[in-house]
Amino acid sequence: MIRLRVALCILLAGLPALAGAKGAVELLFAVEDDWYPYAGVRDGQAVGLTVDIMRAIYQQPGVVVRFQPLSYSRCMEVARTARYAGCFTTSRNDFYEPYYRYPQLPLLEGQIRIYSRSNRPERDLDMKSLEGQEVGVVLSYGYGKEFDANTAIRKEYSTREVNAFRKLKAGRIPYVVAWEGTVNHMLRQNPDLRGWLRPVGKLAPGPVYVSFSRAHPDVEHLVSRFDAGMAQLRKSGRLRQLESRWLDGD
Repeated sequence: MIRLRVALCILLAGLPALAGAKGAVELLFAVEDDWYPYAGVRDGQAVGLTVDIMRAIYQQPGVVVRFQPLSYSRCMEVARTARYAGCFTTSRNDFYEPYYRYPQLPLLEGQIRIYSRSNRPERDLDMKSLEGQEVGVVLSYGYGKEFDANTAIRKEYSTREVNAFRKLKAGRIPYVVAWEGTVNHMLRQNPDLRGWLRPVGKLAPGPVYVSFSRAHPDVEHLVSRFDAGMAQLRKSGRLRQLESRWLDGD
């Protein structure tokens, strides 16, 4: 581990300073601003499980890691420039592959569930069950390669997850697909939706990634550090500690 830290210092020492912190290397990441508890904004600052994970991987003496919260579409846009090291939390699919550099390991994985109104009888649905149906999703979000590519599913787009569930409550659509963790938080923040919806099935577990900027001069070093740091967080148990902090009754 000492060798890993020494190597990281050497790798990061050549990174250009992206702001005015004299004598310090600065890394600037864009982060989605509306996906709490994984990523969001509190008191003007980016917070959430993935923010703490990224800080644990990259923060060290002489390195300042900064996070700029942005909408998902804007986050992906700026991550194609040299100023930003990358954007998270993002999906990965064939469309994005040419534009971003992806690590081997995902930033996190979680369960994507299918939701319907609580008075409907369905249960144990899967992706095949949604073909021919209108399904609420968030614009630009990814829900796994198979779901994203399935043109038989009639996707009804919303700009925010809560808006999709309001359409569900109003009877405008029969289903919404969403991450379980974000839905649990949304229900705590929107009591008017409680009791109106329930999970009726699930998709395959969905990995979420950091989309690193191919234009960043040290992108390969950053990707290598991410994979090494994530592997260490998993092995040490630190990742599970961070997950418990944010997901066990945030």
